[in-house]
Amino acid sequence: MTEFLPPKSKSHVPIHFEIGRISVQFLWNIDRWHHCFQIDQKNYLQSVEKDGITQNNGEQTVPHGISDMWPASPVITEVTPTEAMGRPALVAIGLAGRSHFSASLTASEAEKDSMLVEVACRAQEAPKWLGSTYLRYGESPANDLIAIQPKAVNTFDRPVTILWSYRISVGGIEAVHPASCGKLLFRSNCC
Repeated sequence: MTEFLPPKSKSHVPIHFEIGRISVQFLWNIDRWHHCFQIDQKNYLQSVEKDGITQNNGEQTVPHGISDMWPASPVITEVTPTEAMGRPALVAIGLAGRSHFSASLTASEAEKDSMLVEVACRAQEAPKWLGSTYLRYGESPANDLIAIQPKAVNTFDRPVTILWSYRISVGGIEAVHPASCGKLLFRSNCC
């Protein structure tokens, strides 16, 4: 009788990407990549995944009215370094339920020391929640969650691709068209 061995798991070495004073580090946690933005190598923003955040190696629940099919942030299962228009970039992809996520991270031309994050979700059904959620380091989860959402989808013809983008800089995090708002969501203390 032939014995079938499960495939060996991929190596999930942390992925680090830096643009000036801004950097992002992707860390593997159970079944997906979580990420953390830093300014001058100091923790700045942490992605909120599933229905909670991980702090001090423990999961903390964040009430958000979301589910495994519609997580707090896009599910990222693969991250690949690449180039975009001759500059370093990261491309990330993942899947939640029947929805596919993709994201790119590149240097923003609009502002020095800033990173542009562009996200797309190919949805097969109307989303109950869609966006990217972050927690500022050093803040309590209930008080300082930052959520960037796409513009509302008025009519839903399956499938549909929904887009949103934002810029992370030493000045804060800013939703960029086609996200639902175009204002500075908070200022950092690192300017």
